[in-house]
Amino acid sequence: MVDLEITYCQPCGHQPKAVELVNQLLAEYGMPLNKKLTVALKPADSGIFDIVLDGQLIFSRKQQGGRFPTVEEIKKQMDPKLSIPLEIPSK
Repeated sequence: MVDLEITYCQPCGHQPKAVELVNQLLAEYGMPLNKKLTVALKPADSGIFDIVLDGQLIFSRKQQGGRFPTVEEIKKQMDPKLSIPLEIPSK
């Protein structure tokens, strides 16, 4: 299971950006994602928009000079964790 956590500034109005990002990811990956991913949206303040994947910070709006992430940036981090390793049958 892969855990994605988005902490966003509620007073700043960042909630729609967080929801839009989740919607885009779900649309991109489709149904297989439902069995492999948990998503948490966490309201906060102070202008925060941080994305944590499996306990590791993968995007911080503050560290990126105030910009928001693109879906492609987040997908690049998620893809390796969501790929299904091929199982080689043992003989």
